[in-house]
Amino acid sequence: MIPSIVNGFIKSYGAGKTIKIYESSMVRKNRCVFFLIRENLERKLVIICPQDSFRFLRSFSFEEHGIFNYGFKKLNYIICPCDSKNASIIREFFPYTHPRAIGLRAAIGLGDRLGLATPGHIRAVKQFNVFPVLAQQSAREMERTGRRPQDVLDDVTWAVFQEGYRGGFAADADHLKTEEDLYEAFKAGFTMYTIDPSDYIEADDHSAEGLKRKFESLPWSEMECSKERFLKIYMRKRLVLRMPNGKDKELKFSEDDLFKAAVKFSLAIIFTTRMYRRLRKLFRRKRFDFEVSIDEIEQPTTSLEHFFLISELKRFGVRVHGLALRFVGRFEKAVDYIGDLKEFENSFIEHLLISKQCGPYKISVHSGSDKFSIYPILGKLASNMIHLKTSGTSYLESLRLIAKHDPKLFKDILRHSLEHFWKDRKSYHVNADPTLIPNLDDISDQDLERTFLERADGRQILHVTYGSVLMARDSDGKWLFRERIRRILLENEEEFYEAIARHIRRHIKECFTQHNKG
Repeated sequence: MIPSIVNGFIKSYGAGKTIKIYESSMVRKNRCVFFLIRENLERKLVIICPQDSFRFLRSFSFEEHGIFNYGFKKLNYIICPCDSKNASIIREFFPYTHPRAIGLRAAIGLGDRLGLATPGHIRAVKQFNVFPVLAQQSAREMERTGRRPQDVLDDVTWAVFQEGYRGGFAADADHLKTEEDLYEAFKAGFTMYTIDPSDYIEADDHSAEGLKRKFESLPWSEMECSKERFLKIYMRKRLVLRMPNGKDKELKFSEDDLFKAAVKFSLAIIFTTRMYRRLRKLFRRKRFDFEVSIDEIEQPTTSLEHFFLISELKRFGVRVHGLALRFVGRFEKAVDYIGDLKEFENSFIEHLLISKQCGPYKISVHSGSDKFSIYPILGKLASNMIHLKTSGTSYLESLRLIAKHDPKLFKDILRHSLEHFWKDRKSYHVNADPTLIPNLDDISDQDLERTFLERADGRQILHVTYGSVLMARDSDGKWLFRERIRRILLENEEEFYEAIARHIRRHIKECFTQHNKG
């Protein structure tokens, strides 16, 4: 019945117009039919209802309304913008469009810098037993793209409604460093909070005497423990890891080890605790997910440091659902893992055993996209205890379509990226060398994708310069690339979604293999 009502509406409203109907979005509620259309490049919400139910729709903002004949009946319709106000109402009407907490389920974070890729993400996760974090954006990413937490969540709400997806999803405010950013994400409706205390982590460069002085001068009142009590707790603390090779590994602190760990991490732990307690007050009895991320510091996290971190967080009463450590090797953006796979596996096993014995909580793998060489290790050891975070990889996949359908636009984007690379790379771990990029004039249109999106240097340069590209304007204030990119992707919408879905499926299959077999 719903399709016939929609067809009746299209005959009346759509004559002479270019309209796409998102059939998966069609849903009935309170005698009304809701669905999304795209008219030219603009997505809109359509609601059809009997004349005596029109009052039910007055909470929506709409730009057009009318009546059409359906058999012997007259039905009302309204055309609504897919804006923030209407997204909020949709979340109330249809709970499946509202994010929720994950808990300890295996999860994959699917950042979307363009606000267009989420339907592809949804199609990728549907067939797998892994929970999607469809709204995932860091404060750094939002600053560079001119978006706010509300924009990110609203875009995901409309995408979930568009796809008719009812499997549940989360919203992750990633790499939070201020209480202001935390509160803005809370107001928007985010359910997961990844705290990044790396600005408070001390460097490992103290002499023995200097280290002791630093330890003595820690803010013991804020640490909620006397120095004497602290020493007593940790000098007695032990953790025995049952290694797969049958040998036990004991973690315990020497006085020097403890001084180093306390000086390095205590201020970061105090900051993290403050952020956690703020969230507890905001959420009251409602559930939220809490993750701590130290993945962007210089030195790999040792097992003993991991043990200290989680022990201190527990002492402060912080309930951690995930911990993102700085693993051995290099997790550079847009490329595979760089390092010794056996060393990574051995180290990862120790971190995993700590998370099981001191938690449980998930091990979160940041900068996790395109790390295909380590996915079999993760899948074999911990597919049900992993939170894999991806973000920029979907932006790169969108550029594949640009290279294919508008080579000139792709070349313009690459030239702009090369101009802004050195500035944009400062906050990212990449090792790209622009001097190794071939001359664009020497590359045919057919070879753009292979030359620049399948090689490390091109991928990394394009990956970290997304902000400069998406925020670039001409002298009249008009977008240089943003709207052109959007047009190409929407004009080739299904191809775009399938390209994103295919790429993300590969991540899920290889990283969550054992979990999905179970």
